[in-house]
Amino acid sequence: MSKIKAMLQRIQSLYLALVVILGVLLLFLPVLSFTANEHHYVMNAYKTLQLDSLEVLSKNMGVGAIQGLVILISVIVIFLFKNRGLQMKVAKLNILLLALQIAAIVMYSDVVRKSIPDQDPADVAVHFEFACTIPLISLILTYLAVRAIKKDDDLVRSADRLR
Repeated sequence: MSKIKAMLQRIQSLYLALVVILGVLLLFLPVLSFTANEHHYVMNAYKTLQLDSLEVLSKNMGVGAIQGLVILISVIVIFLFKNRGLQMKVAKLNILLLALQIAAIVMYSDVVRKSIPDQDPADVAVHFEFACTIPLISLILTYLAVRAIKKDDDLVRSADRLR
């Protein structure tokens, strides 16, 4: 019980827990919305739907798959609290995945704009939803977790030098 208590008292565990919570939210919230003519489209983590007919316009499984990996890796990083070196490396991998997810959202938004029927992609209005900012917030929180892990590691190394 004391190991779990020690794990939860560390600030990096709180940062990573926020990444997990935000990641789960991203799976259920709309990321982007599009307006073309009088039709409205909503992109979530897995697909883009036309709101009028609930017809699937395109599938963007990449965003959802990367988000699943980010959630899983964040949970793993929380439980690697005894091995700070590995914890830092895996958290940095998470930062890379979050950067790829941001790029995937941009790429899929272009794909959606081009796949709207009978519409010039330049005339499609793109609206950012709250969930669009979640990967960026998660990236910042993971970076802060890496800095806190490094700070803990430096503290332990300096205490070892004193012995």
